[in-house]
Amino acid sequence: MMKKKILFKEPIFKECANIRTYRPRQEVYAKGVERSVRLFSLKQEHNWSDAEFKLALKAINDEYSLALHNVMFVPALERLTTEQQKAKWLPLARNYQVVGTYAQTELGHGTYLQGLETTATYDATTEEFVLNTPKVTSIKWWPGSLGKSVNFAIIQATLIIDGKKYGMHPFLTQLRSLEDHKPLPGIGVGDIGPKLSMNHVDNGYLILNNVRIPRENMLMKNAQVSREGQFTSRGPSKGNYSAMILVRVEIVLWCFISLSNASTIAVRYSAIRRQSKLDSSQEESKILDYQTQQYKVFPCLATSYALFFISKTLRNRYTRIHAEMMKGNYKNLPEIHSQSAGMKALASEMTVEVMEVSRQACGGHGYLAASTLGDIVIGAKSLITVEGENTVLYLQVARYLMKRFAAAAGEEPLSGSTDYLNKDPNEYRCPLKSPRDCRNVGLLCEVYRFRAYVMIANAAKKLQRDIEAGKKQHVAMNDNLVQLVRAAKAHMMYCMIKDYNESMSQLQTSLPVANALHYLQVFFSVFNLIKNGGDFLETEAVGLSQMEWLKEVEVQMLAEIRPDAVSLVDAFDIHDDALGSVLGCYDGNVYERMLKSTENEPLNQSDVHYSYHQHLKPFLHKNNPSKL
Repeated sequence: MMKKKILFKEPIFKECANIRTYRPRQEVYAKGVERSVRLFSLKQEHNWSDAEFKLALKAINDEYSLALHNVMFVPALERLTTEQQKAKWLPLARNYQVVGTYAQTELGHGTYLQGLETTATYDATTEEFVLNTPKVTSIKWWPGSLGKSVNFAIIQATLIIDGKKYGMHPFLTQLRSLEDHKPLPGIGVGDIGPKLSMNHVDNGYLILNNVRIPRENMLMKNAQVSREGQFTSRGPSKGNYSAMILVRVEIVLWCFISLSNASTIAVRYSAIRRQSKLDSSQEESKILDYQTQQYKVFPCLATSYALFFISKTLRNRYTRIHAEMMKGNYKNLPEIHSQSAGMKALASEMTVEVMEVSRQACGGHGYLAASTLGDIVIGAKSLITVEGENTVLYLQVARYLMKRFAAAAGEEPLSGSTDYLNKDPNEYRCPLKSPRDCRNVGLLCEVYRFRAYVMIANAAKKLQRDIEAGKKQHVAMNDNLVQLVRAAKAHMMYCMIKDYNESMSQLQTSLPVANALHYLQVFFSVFNLIKNGGDFLETEAVGLSQMEWLKEVEVQMLAEIRPDAVSLVDAFDIHDDALGSVLGCYDGNVYERMLKSTENEPLNQSDVHYSYHQHLKPFLHKNNPSKL
C-alpha cells in the first residue's frame, strides 16, 4: 500500500491510457523512459528491496520502457558470470550506471537457437572476440529497450575459434558511448518501428560489423576461453538458457497481471451495465446477473486466480532448481526447461482467449480505446510469441515427454511432473461417481492425469509405429507434430490443475474467502475439462454420464461465484490510474467517465473541423448551390 501512495503521487504514473492514446510514438516512448527513470530513482531513494520493487512494478502493470534491464540483463549477469565478472558488472547494472538488454532473437531466427547466425570469433593475438552479423537474417531483431535506450547488451552468438564452432554463448557488449549515447564504431542500432501494442518500449535491431570486445566480456559461468584460445565447458550448454527460462517463468505472472486487469474491468462494468428485465415488475437487470454474461466473464476471473497461484508455484520450483544449478547440479534442468516452456505457452494461450471473450462481453463500449480492454488484449498477444512461439514450446515439451515415456517403458522410476507415466493405466477407473464428485478438484486432477497419460502414450506409440514402418525419424516426427502438441497441452493442463490444487491445499484463510476461492478453482477445472471434452471422452477419462454431471456443476458454479465476483476483482487492488479504464473504475461512474474522456479527443477541440472547409463544404455547395 505504501508503494502505491508513493507511486501515484507522481504525475507520470497517474496519466491514464485514454490520454496516451492520442500521443505520437516519439512522445509515448519518451514518457515510457521518464516513467522508467522515475521508477529507478524511487527505488534508490526509498532503498526498495527486489521484492518491494516488484510490488511497485505490479502496481503500475509493469508499464515502463526499460523493463529488459531488470527482467533479463541483470538476471543474466547474475546467472551466467563468474564471481570475478559478478564483482565487476553487477554493481554497475544494479546501480544503473550501465543500462542493458538481452539480444538473442535475430531477423531470420527466433526459437531455433542452434540456427543463430551472429558470430563471435576469437582473436588470440589481441585476446578479443570479434562480433559480426554476417547476413541480413543474422541481424538482432526485437530486443526490448535496444532501439534508443540501452548502452550495453548481452549478445548471444556462435563462438568460433580457429574456424571451429563451439555453440551459442553470451557476450557482454557495449553499444553506445557513455558520454553522448551515440552508437560505437561498427554498431548499427535503431528501433524496429511501431507494433500492435506496447509502443512505449523501443524494441530494436542491431547490426555488428567487426565489433571487438575483450576476452573477459564473454560470460564464463558455463564455459571459458583461455588467452591462448582453449575452450573448456563447465556444464551443459543449456545452462546458458537459464535467463531465458526465468523470463518464461515470469511470463506466467505477467499473464496473471493482464488477466486481473481485464477481469476487473469486465466484472465491474457488468455490475453497472443494465440491459432488459429478468423480472418485468423490476428495473432493468444488471448484465452480470445473466447466466450468459457470467459464462463470458467468469472464465477470465477464474483463470486470473488460477495463474496467480500457479505462477507462485512455478517460481518456487524454478528458484529451487536454479539453486541446484548454481552448485553444479543440472539434473533437473530438463524438467524446469519443460515446465517453464509449457506453462508459458498454455498460460499465454488461455489468457488471450478468455480476455478477448471478456472484451466482447462489454459490448460496443469494450471496443473503445478508453476501455483499455483492447490494449490489454493486444498487449497480451505478444506473450504468444515472446521468448519462444507457443507451438515450438509445446513441441519442446513433447520431445521431453517422449523421452520420459520411453524411460518409463524401460521401468526407470520417474520424478517431477512426469512421475505419473510410471503408473499402470489399466488400473484407472473414473473417480467421478456422482455429481458431487465433480466439485472435488483432487478427483478432477486424476481425470486430467489419465487423459494426459493416454494422449502421451498414443502419440509415442504412433511415432514408434511410423519409424518401424520405415519412415525416417524426422519424417515421422513431422507427420505427428499435431498429435504431439495435443499431448503436450494435455500434460501441461494436468500440471496446472495439480499445481493449483496443491497451492490451494496449503492456503490458510477465513471460511468465506476459502469458499469463494474454492468455487473459482472448481469452475476453472470443470470449465477447461468441458472445453476439451472430446479428448476426455475419447481417452475414456470420463463417460457421457460424467460429462453431463460436469456440465451441471459448471453452470452451478456460475451462481456460486456471482455474489462474490465484484469483491474478487476488488481484491486485486488495482489502482484506477494504473487500470486507466473508463469502464472499470472503483467508483462505478462508468457513463460520467466515458463522457469526460471525450474531452481528450483532438477532434473535439473545435466545433468545426478543418476538413469541412477543405473537402465537405465545397462538395455540399457543388451539389446544392442554393441555401436550404
